[in-house]
Parts: sequence; structure tokens; C-alpha cells
Amino acid sequence: MDQSNIINLGLLLVTAVGACITAWQALDARRARDDALGARDAAREHETVALRASVDSASAAARSAEALEKRNAIELSKLTTEPWSLSNIGTKYDLRNVSKDVMHVVSVDELGVGNDITLFDDDLQDVGPGESICFDYSKTLASPASTTLHVSWGDPLTGDRTFWRRTLS
Repeated sequence: MDQSNIINLGLLLVTAVGACITAWQALDARRARDDALGARDAAREHETVALRASVDSASAAARSAEALEKRNAIELSKLTTEPWSLSNIGTKYDLRNVSKDVMHVVSVDELGVGNDITLFDDDLQDVGPGESICFDYSKTLASPASTTLHVSWGDPLTGDRTFWRRTLS
């Protein structure tokens, strides 16, 4: 073998090794591309699942907030507030129903021994929200230093009575 053949054989061998390395790199690049495409598709799938989950979560949070608001409104409506307000001008008094309920079978008395309260309407049955009862409170020499106003009303279904008291001086 002469020297040019050896060089040609060496070049052929180097070219063959280079072609093998290039083919191996191309195959590796295709596998990497296929893996990247698979990862991209999986990421899109995960993105869709995450988006659905976030929409469901936001919807659940909105329902929860709405339920909390309703519960708070119910609890606020259950809070006991004064059912009556009392105002006076001189000896005349106005007893007003400030609740949202109709007060059934209302009676207005004074606790103790006096007869200092005089109702303007003796036939009290139902007092609706915002309606009032007017009475006169006139003390005499025999009257105690203070009188307790006693208001009661009933539940028409159960017959239970509820009481409210205020001191009149």
C-alpha cells in the first residue's frame, strides 16, 4: 500500500466515524425533540387541568362567600334588639314598636301599686312595626317615686308571653 492509499483509507475511516457521530447526534436530537413535544403536550394538559381547578376553586369560593353572607344576615337578624322605643313630651308617652314583627295581644301596665298610667286606647290587640301606643303618665301624691312600665305581648300560635320593662320617673 502506498502512502496515498493509506491517507485515503484514513480519510475514509475519519469520514465514516464522522458520519456515524452525525447520525447518532441526529438521532439524539430527534429523541430530544420528541421528548420536548411530549413535555409540551403534557404541560398543555396540566395547564388545562389547572385552569379548570382554578375556575372550580373560584366558583366554590364565591359560593362559600355567598353562604357566609347569608349566614351573617340570618345571625344579625336574630340578634336581640329593643322591640320598643319610648319617648315623651310632658306627661304624654309614645310607645313605638321598632321591631320588624307584629306584636300580638299587647298589654301595657305599671308594676306596683299605682294607677298613674292611662291608655288612650284601651282595646289593644296587635301593634305592627312602626305603630305606637299612646298613654298618659300622671303622678299623684300617693304615687311612688318611680313607676315601672310593663309591656307584654303574646305569640298567637303558642300563647307564650314576652315582657319588656322601663322605669318612668
